[in-house]
Amino acid sequence: MSRSTDTEQIYAELRRRAVAEYGEPRAAELEDFLRTTAGQVADVESADVHQDTEPLNQE
Repeated sequence: MSRSTDTEQIYAELRRRAVAEYGEPRAAELEDFLRTTAGQVADVESADVHQDTEPLNQE
């Protein structure tokens, strides 16, 4: 899948959840934030992590 397709799918899910949680008018107000967040999530999901990288300590 291409990054733009991933971003659009993530955006669609974020928007669906925003509408369910806050209603259509508020979701429309959050449009820019939802698109930015979708791009950032897609970036993280597509990042290559070196196999020797240890996970962060989550304590």
